[in-house]
Amino acid sequence: MASKTKKTEYIRERKKATSGTKRKAALRSKGTTKSAKKLFKD
Repeated sequence: MASKTKKTEYIRERKKATSGTKRKAALRSKGTTKSAKKLFKD
């Protein structure tokens, strides 16, 4: 069985990797460029 420390380290590692996945996916698909409406106040 893994030690408590190893378990904790693994959990933290996975948390870091998966945190913000929805935000990251949205940025990939939508991008960060502002729309023409926002840029030119149309």
